[in-house]
Amino acid sequence: AGRQSILQQAFAASRPMWLGWSCGTNTPNRILQEICRLLPNRKGNPRHGGESVAEVLRAHGVKFLFTLVGGHISPILVACEKVGIRIVDTRHEASAVFAADAVARLSGTVGVAAVTAGPGLTNTVTAVKNAQMAESPVLLLGGGAATLLQGRGALQDIDQMSLFKPLCKFCASIRTVREIVPTLRKALAIAQSGTPGPVFVEFPIDTLYPYHLVSKEFAPKTPPKGLMGSIISWYLRNHLKNLFAGAWEARDVCPLSVHIPQATEDQVQKCIELVSRAKKPVILLGSQVTLPPSPSDHFVFYFRAKADEKTERHLNPIKVLHCVDELMAEDSIIVADGGDFVGTAAYIMRPRGPLRWLDPGAFGTLGVGGGFALGAKLCRPESEVWIIYGDGSLGYSVAEFDTFTRHKTPVLALVGNDACWSQISREQVPILGSNVACGLAFTDYHVVADGYGGKGYLVGREEESRLREIIKQAQKETKEGKATLLNVLIGKTNFREGSISV
Repeated sequence: AGRQSILQQAFAASRPMWLGWSCGTNTPNRILQEICRLLPNRKGNPRHGGESVAEVLRAHGVKFLFTLVGGHISPILVACEKVGIRIVDTRHEASAVFAADAVARLSGTVGVAAVTAGPGLTNTVTAVKNAQMAESPVLLLGGGAATLLQGRGALQDIDQMSLFKPLCKFCASIRTVREIVPTLRKALAIAQSGTPGPVFVEFPIDTLYPYHLVSKEFAPKTPPKGLMGSIISWYLRNHLKNLFAGAWEARDVCPLSVHIPQATEDQVQKCIELVSRAKKPVILLGSQVTLPPSPSDHFVFYFRAKADEKTERHLNPIKVLHCVDELMAEDSIIVADGGDFVGTAAYIMRPRGPLRWLDPGAFGTLGVGGGFALGAKLCRPESEVWIIYGDGSLGYSVAEFDTFTRHKTPVLALVGNDACWSQISREQVPILGSNVACGLAFTDYHVVADGYGGKGYLVGREEESRLREIIKQAQKETKEGKATLLNVLIGKTNFREGSISV
């Protein structure tokens, strides 16, 4: 142990040191082996920083890593797959973070996503902000330009820390390989402690790849001559040594303790006294604490009456939603992603239990559907997972049908297709007298689902008599492993007339 400590200190230093031991006439092979193990620049050593990331995530019980692949983060993905963490790649970085968010909500652990540098990370900003406002513990791993090239115009290099500091509880940039384990342990603990929320760790590319590859990049193609050249070469060598010094020392990867605030008996007693003395007590509860209240008999009668009305064209959306709600399995998870159609669904569709209705929350983010459904289906593979889409919001994540197909996560999508951003049009037209930018088309979204390997159904007025049959067939297709999409053409009603979008 003493020799190992001396070696570690020696190789961490920025100058060469003579090591001398009184070992008899011959140096034992085990000492030579230990020297080779500790030397960071062992030629061809395949070890890399991604392995340290994988070790920490596995020790913390992480089962899924959501990503959109990029060269900056490839070592993380490869290493995690080798230790049994399932890599799930999406078609957009935001979907990867939304999926991690859903896993965090449904599993009670930290959801993890990894994306590449620059635009890969900027694509996640909305999803990270959504996780912050929803108080979801999400760990975002981001690639970055090499440590020596940051701020010098390298490919995809921007000041990523400034972007995420306002959004995350904790942000860190790895500067040496030996920092990976302690930094990740800290980040994972902070994500879950106190008020949960997202955290961000940046990985410059040279902290993730093996020494022999990084050293090649550090070596100048045409070494500068003279004193200045010698100084530059000396600086680069020392920077490289420090980057990998102590990289493979044994470190504790187990979870740190998580601080979860608990009310004391005195605090509880004070609350009791306050409530008991109050004339009109008010209790504020977060959106995940309770389910929406059951509708009264008056509203049930009102919805049913509205459902029987004929629309000018296509199907009555209220009737469609009632029909789906009646046929939906009791273990279903409902993912809400849309405006007007989803607003109507919130009055009609019954959440089947706690954490079985997922929506973006107070941020009102469109585009959560594909990612939320992906994470939900991975956490609850035995459950039906329904996405209730508006035709506008569908455009953000319809490409994830490719993800559902490739990763065998069959979900059901119900699209209320009225060829309009109706939530906006409802107020824009009467107030401002124009429908500009609100109009869409009755697009063949079911064909898009087919093209991505799923199964699509077009449901219009001609199919109204077969509506229940088509829904059941879609459920059957999903049980057999195909993600399905019901492209339901709907008309206009005066239900929720006067509702506003701001």
